[in-house]
Amino acid sequence: MPNKTHEKIPKQIHEFAIPVHRSIIKRDLWLGIPFIPLIILLFISIVIVLGAEQWTFLFASLIIWFILRRITKDDEWLLDISISSLIQSEEYR
Repeated sequence: MPNKTHEKIPKQIHEFAIPVHRSIIKRDLWLGIPFIPLIILLFISIVIVLGAEQWTFLFASLIIWFILRRITKDDEWLLDISISSLIQSEEYR
């Protein structure tokens, strides 16, 4: 037996959509990647370049940044989920 109350609702109400601004849906990215991976990359780069005086690591950190930016372009949450799963991996063993 079909639901009679559904038939009484006008079709216009079912097609109604609320516009949502893009800034509410999209997350804030710093230099194209999330904040935590950016801080980790900057910290490792500063330690290696200044501490070990390996100036060629600046070029390597730019390549790593470009790779992280391409990954983030497809999925904005992948880096955060990967980092949190690495941190919490010992809780599930």
